[in-house]
Amino acid sequence: MKHLLPLTVTAVLLAGCGGESPPAESPPAKREPAPAPLETVELPLAKPAEEPSSPKSSGSVPTISIHEAAAKGNIEIVRRHLAVQPEGQVNARTATGWTPLHFAYAQGRQEMSRFLLDNGADYEAKNKVGQAPADIPLLKRNLKNKQFALVELYTSESCSSCPPAERLTSDIRRMALAKRLNIFCVSFHVDYFDGGSWTDGFSDARFSARQRAYEHKRFSGYYYTPQMIVNGKVQMLGHNRASAFNAINRMLKLPAAVAVSVRQVKKDDGALAVNACTMGKFENAALCVALVENGVRRRITGGENKGRMLAMDNVALDFKSVNLTGPLGHEFTFSLKPSHGATKRNLGAVAFVQRTDSLDVLGAQATTLRWQPGPEPIDTFE
Repeated sequence: MKHLLPLTVTAVLLAGCGGESPPAESPPAKREPAPAPLETVELPLAKPAEEPSSPKSSGSVPTISIHEAAAKGNIEIVRRHLAVQPEGQVNARTATGWTPLHFAYAQGRQEMSRFLLDNGADYEAKNKVGQAPADIPLLKRNLKNKQFALVELYTSESCSSCPPAERLTSDIRRMALAKRLNIFCVSFHVDYFDGGSWTDGFSDARFSARQRAYEHKRFSGYYYTPQMIVNGKVQMLGHNRASAFNAINRMLKLPAAVAVSVRQVKKDDGALAVNACTMGKFENAALCVALVENGVRRRITGGENKGRMLAMDNVALDFKSVNLTGPLGHEFTFSLKPSHGATKRNLGAVAFVQRTDSLDVLGAQATTLRWQPGPEPIDTFE
């Protein structure tokens, strides 16, 4: 059933945004993923600066700074710095906040990176724009692989026309994974079907407001379910397969305006957290991250789909955003509602940059997330 509602006079603009790329590993404390050798590209604040002045220990301090030695992969020079400089030198910062590990990662120095980590380098040290060492090669890689499509589906468990659209986004996700394409899907469940005896377990008023913002800022007419929007630019009926693939193919021919990276941050308390970074030229924009879940199966007990078992992917559980004034890295932490009996959940994070005026999506990336269930999970979705 195509459900039409008149556009409200005041639309709420949410710079929230929302699939998946091969996961960006967040290694344990003293080992690193093996980044491929990377050619030098211009990165914000990447130029080495003088080391902070500090008292010297006895011995001869090398004339080459520890940051330059790390960038060149000269382990012997770095070893000498650590031997004669004060404790903590392994995490010494330049004026722009870069540590030796930042430079080792930026230049693809795998052996140097392992050496620094083994000697106490902080894997999550952030520079002045919020980038940790592992974020640098991700951004450099994504600068070269800019084509993308962000597919947003506005849907409801209570709408009988939505299951075909849900299956379509699942098909798009599987195709993207198989062909290693930068296509990222997020299904936002609206709340305007809720009421009476049935409430969508994933509905959120913020998602409904986001859909209305598109109608106010970008499209005229009505908002409805299922509605699909690609890169914030093109909208169509959510289960129209031909229109969806046509729009996606068109977007994949266009370069992204910005590079985006996202990776999971290891937390001692087990919280779900990601660090998302962006680089490029933009204005009036926000960096957004959606927490999504795949492989969801639910028995529907009300609404138009009463009695049906629905299988859903790309389900938005939450999203957050920060306004941008330039290249930025930001850590987002999510509280995950436990699900009864779940020992494994297929979770992901979709990060993207979106203009807050036109709602154009400028770049996107995604990663899978590792999750461990709590001791006594309870069902909060039924």
